[in-house]
Amino acid sequence: MPRSHNYSNQPNEAARLQMVKQFDRLNLQYNQQLQYMVTFAARIFRTPIASITLIDDDIQWIKISKGFHTEQTPRALSFCTHAIKRKGLMIVPDTHQDARFVQNPFVTEGVKIRFYAGAPLITQAGHRIGTICVMDKKPRQPTQEQKLMLRVLAQSVISVMELKLSMNQMSEGLADLREVRKNKSQNEQKLRAMFESLTDAYFLLGKHGEILDFNQVAYQIIDRFYHIKLSVGRIMSGFLESGYRASFSSYYDRALLGEHVQLERLTNIGTDKKLWWDIRFSPITNDQDEIIGVSYLARDINERKLIELRVIAQNHSLLKIAEIQSHDYRGPVASILGMMNLIESEDYVASKEHLMLLQSSTKKLDEKIHEVVNLVNTVAIDYIG
Repeated sequence: MPRSHNYSNQPNEAARLQMVKQFDRLNLQYNQQLQYMVTFAARIFRTPIASITLIDDDIQWIKISKGFHTEQTPRALSFCTHAIKRKGLMIVPDTHQDARFVQNPFVTEGVKIRFYAGAPLITQAGHRIGTICVMDKKPRQPTQEQKLMLRVLAQSVISVMELKLSMNQMSEGLADLREVRKNKSQNEQKLRAMFESLTDAYFLLGKHGEILDFNQVAYQIIDRFYHIKLSVGRIMSGFLESGYRASFSSYYDRALLGEHVQLERLTNIGTDKKLWWDIRFSPITNDQDEIIGVSYLARDINERKLIELRVIAQNHSLLKIAEIQSHDYRGPVASILGMMNLIESEDYVASKEHLMLLQSSTKKLDEKIHEVVNLVNTVAIDYIG
């Protein structure tokens, strides 16, 4: 089918397509974290279909999917090619009411999609490489909480994908490094340039915790937080904050035994601003598969963690609202109705006692209403923020 759009002429399209090809080589369909996120998206929206897609030049690659049994579709027919043009979510409550999709073959036949919601996957460099999306065969109107969770999932998906890409680049770099040293070739400068181009902080540690190598990002982070000019030969644990040294040594020892260790850690070093990091310890082996050291990776995940914590707080407020509406309203409302029945039975002549009881119940109801309003305002402010 001929393309209906000249995507190649769009700004930065060539760079975006290059990023798509890099992610496409990662075999993302086997990643358990991404599989779980697709399943979780379907559960949140209660839809039979959910997918993670990559948008290539002419093709939409469906990397992970629940309920949609195909690996690719023409880009010109995909809903997601519209979604990656947006900064936020793309919601189509009813495809039969949307001129863009009413004649789409996936609407008129086959899957017969009636509802679509998608969030773009945006890399740190700003490239919109694909989406995480959900679809249904009947019209839907998603809640604000569902929309917020889809945004959070999009952030989590791209974080996992970029981390896997970085780890692949690191593995390729280490493989190249072994080959360079084995053959004593002249490719060391090229390898160094690649190592320095990585956006995460990398340290290569020897069997005694000494620093064998590091990239520029690692140097800048250590300088910023510890005010230390990093150099080869220093003991890594020697300048870490005291509260982290024991854990660091434990994870490092496990990596020396061949284990891959991952954790998320909150730091507050030399500043009042706390930062979240994704930390990875991985064993380094030589050509004889002997462990000769440990690679230590630190990735800034502060933005994603703050969104996750905000969602947890919002969910707590929503549960509190539901609890008040389900239980706390009943007592005052029942009392008010009871007083009104008594007053009605007495030909609407109310005693002072009845009026005081009615006033007390009304105040209690008013207090609960104000409590719900305050909680709703809190959720709205957090959502906008």
